[in-house]
Amino acid sequence: MKKLTFYLRNFLLYGALYLLISMSFSACSQNREDNEEVVINDAVSVPKLLPRKTATGTQEENAQIVKTYNEALEALKVNAGDSKQYLKLASVYITEGRVTGNNGYYSGAALKMLDKVISSKPEDSNILFESLSLKSAVLLNLHQFREALAVAEEGRKLNAYNAGIYGALVDANVEMGNYSEAVKDCDQMLTIRPDLRSYSRASYLRQIYGDNKGAITAMRMAVESGVPGMESTEWSRVNWGNLYLNTGQLDTARMIYETTLSYRPGYAPAEMGLAKVYAAQKKYDAAVIHAKNAIRVLSEASYVAYLGELYMMMGDKAKAMDVNKEVVRLLEENEKEQTKGTIAKHNGNRELALAYLNVNEYDKALEYASIDYKMRPNNIDANDLMSWIYYKKGNYTEAKKYSSVVFQTKIKNADMLYKSGLIYAAAGDQTTAAKLKKDAISVSPYIDASYQ
Repeated sequence: MKKLTFYLRNFLLYGALYLLISMSFSACSQNREDNEEVVINDAVSVPKLLPRKTATGTQEENAQIVKTYNEALEALKVNAGDSKQYLKLASVYITEGRVTGNNGYYSGAALKMLDKVISSKPEDSNILFESLSLKSAVLLNLHQFREALAVAEEGRKLNAYNAGIYGALVDANVEMGNYSEAVKDCDQMLTIRPDLRSYSRASYLRQIYGDNKGAITAMRMAVESGVPGMESTEWSRVNWGNLYLNTGQLDTARMIYETTLSYRPGYAPAEMGLAKVYAAQKKYDAAVIHAKNAIRVLSEASYVAYLGELYMMMGDKAKAMDVNKEVVRLLEENEKEQTKGTIAKHNGNRELALAYLNVNEYDKALEYASIDYKMRPNNIDANDLMSWIYYKKGNYTEAKKYSSVVFQTKIKNADMLYKSGLIYAAAGDQTTAAKLKKDAISVSPYIDASYQ
């Protein structure tokens, strides 16, 4: 228990950077609904910590978050210029945003605290460095990848021997499609500090470069280096399970997800993992139950959209379309609400493109996907999305052009390979199409039903 308490305390101060970096391209989530602030003095106020709508995380974690927040407020009442306290508050908001899925904690509360520290030009270079590190992570979460990379580079100039800043550089370069640079940054991160954060990034890069077995090994090392039950450890465990799921090893994936749920009951990513396992086994009723379990805790657009996909698999096209239209509505509403109390907007172009794709509005999907693509034309996911939208629009020449970029790193993703096979077949290249489909099945026989 002493070890866990120590970890929690240090995690809130220094580990919030890790929490922000989800390797999967996460969906847009809700904004803070309350802009109320706590007044420190006539010149200083800080965003209020909002009550949670759902029970998430452990009681000890929740208590530590509240304790750290209250301690920072008390310290600021004594010295309103104490940069360390604003840094603590930023870490609290980041952690709370990750756990609750409330995007406004990043775009408003956390950035407000971090910009306050950075603009004050603190004499302590460590405080400035930590602020830049956290800001780059927040910008990554908001999908402002170019800006995140610039801030992370600024942080590296202050401290080139900190593993955390290389984590931000890895993630930003991956999202921008600078994969060779990401590998160099990850190697440096592993040299400085081989731990959960660096192993998990090594795993993701191995996956990108087609080494699925190596990715599984690295993610196992990430899990083993963490504290069981902590959010960061269980996030890694779920992604370990995802690697087994994506390579067709359903029983192992299910066992891993269930292990996470034994440590963190109701953990949304694990519930979604089980939903996908059962969907692959065509046990759709069970899949729907787990998807709904995840959505109750964290109503991310990607989770809700997957529920719509499940209804489509079950043959209920009307219900699936209703769900998908609701996703579009919520995302559009979220885009309009972002101007309220936000410093940097969440870049929701990819999520909107996917949402419009699911309701068969291909022109709107292409509009948003093109914005995402122009920001990062070398990114695999951006090219994959562009290729699939053009395929759905019947423009197979354009679809093939973007699809060819997807495999620049020789990634071995069954769904990507299978989709590319469909695209090449439609474009008239049956030989390449057959090979791509064969390669897809060799990775996993459980191809997403929506692509078949």
